[in-house]
Amino acid sequence: MIAREEVERVVARNSKPGSPMLSVYLDVDPTQEVNRQRGFEPALKNMLRTIEGQLNSDRERKVFAGNALRVMRFVSGYKPTAQGLVMFGREADGFFWHRELHAPLRNDAHWDDSPHLRPLLETMDDYERYGVILTDKARARLFTVFLGEIEEHSGVFTADDVRHTKTVGTDHWRSQTHFERTSDLHALWHLKQVAEKMVLLADARRFDRLVLAGPVEATTELERLLPKRLLARLAGSMALSVEATGLQVLEATRRFERPALREMENDLVKKLIATAAKKVQADTGLLATLNALNKNRVWRLLYAEGFAPQGRRCADCTALMGEGQPVCDHCGGNTEPVGDLIERIVERVVGVGGKVEAVRGPAAELLKEAGSIGAFMRF
Repeated sequence: MIAREEVERVVARNSKPGSPMLSVYLDVDPTQEVNRQRGFEPALKNMLRTIEGQLNSDRERKVFAGNALRVMRFVSGYKPTAQGLVMFGREADGFFWHRELHAPLRNDAHWDDSPHLRPLLETMDDYERYGVILTDKARARLFTVFLGEIEEHSGVFTADDVRHTKTVGTDHWRSQTHFERTSDLHALWHLKQVAEKMVLLADARRFDRLVLAGPVEATTELERLLPKRLLARLAGSMALSVEATGLQVLEATRRFERPALREMENDLVKKLIATAAKKVQADTGLLATLNALNKNRVWRLLYAEGFAPQGRRCADCTALMGEGQPVCDHCGGNTEPVGDLIERIVERVVGVGGKVEAVRGPAAELLKEAGSIGAFMRF
């Protein structure tokens, strides 16, 4: 699974003058007809040829050729096991990063001073990280699900099986009641331990949503025992055998993903707009967001899918400006156009440990009424 810390490390790599980074996104889905004969290889060659044709100097073409060769060599020996492949490379410092994604990607390639992160971050945003508790009254299994992958955390929690003892005849009804009561106490203790261990897993893996799975009586009781911090992330419950395979857990969890994400985005945009209206650590609109960004105040950025404003960057202090601002508001230096303003904004936010959300559907329409972009502030 891709961890957000990995992406932050890619962002943290300093740009090197005269040596840009090559970013490549490939659709390698082996179930697609075009990829059954490795159609992604000619697609990659075409993208690289297009970039090379746009370069203006022999030196830049030479630098690009070295990066392109590294990528082509890797892809020529690559055997697809996922839907998408992401690569970032820069020969100047020997950097080459690649990851598979179990999520669809569109073919795309960029040659720029910074890694082209927007498609990766938007894909990661569209697939929230889920925690899953699969439990009955005696056993528990804990999972995390992200980007179409599932990981079982064995050893996170183990518990002795609760033993149900049967008695024979009406003379033993008192004994039977005692054993049932003891069994219930063991089950209660077990579920409390499960909730506590899931808190530890939430701290370690920082999942966004929680799903409870197992027999209805177990999940119902577990929900009652969840601490508020986990209850706030609860997406729902589902009946599932505690013996289910990881693949079965993954497939069952998928039905929660899209509805929960759309609901979360809508609530988040409403909260942003309401908070911005009170002028309390939030603002909306491009210029206000850029102003907060240049002061390193942005903690969580939201923007509507498809929002593509023009912008400029100060040649001296690198502050980002809106279109039509030839002079920097911060240092008075001259500004120059940037190719993808949202990409630059996203890069800055991730670079300082902030979060980015590209919202879609009704949430995007709501945010458009407030300028299509906004942010919650750090202070």
